[in-house]
Amino acid sequence: MDKIRIQSCRVRMLLQCLFFAVPAFILFYWLSVGTGLDFITRYGIFETAHPPARYTDQALNLTTRFLAFLASMVPAAVVMYALSHLIRLFKGYEKGEIFTLEATTHIRKLGYSFLYWMAGSFVYSGLISVILSFNNPPGSRVLSLTFTGLDLMPLLCAFIVLIIAWVMAEAQQLADENQLTI
Repeated sequence: MDKIRIQSCRVRMLLQCLFFAVPAFILFYWLSVGTGLDFITRYGIFETAHPPARYTDQALNLTTRFLAFLASMVPAAVVMYALSHLIRLFKGYEKGEIFTLEATTHIRKLGYSFLYWMAGSFVYSGLISVILSFNNPPGSRVLSLTFTGLDLMPLLCAFIVLIIAWVMAEAQQLADENQLTI
């Protein structure tokens, strides 16, 4: 059990770092894209599904960058929601609370976060296309709502995680009933 606690602590700390790194990384990306500091896309460190060059040839002004950051925070907020439940789940594992109702609740909410992610990505694709093409001349502005086969992956993950949470809830209920039986 000590190994589980130690590894859970490590994973929780990593998840907490990611929780704060996600918005910081997104902010840095939108402040630096298309500038001399844009080493992220220049060296292929990170590739976005909606690069600014797809929607506009113009340099991004500060307002566009800020709005693009806000739009990017829609799917990022879903990721942060999922990370918050994973952090709480692993914090419980650190305490030895593995097969509990609280752990099951966090796993269920993680499953729902995959569904939210799918919806958030769809909304993001429309928002980012409008924001990035807004300064284009009339007739060159774009509203692009994208949904690809790869976007179905979160749906599959959601169903798998929700079924695992359901099984864990049933197992927890059976364990509680067995404790009450003499």
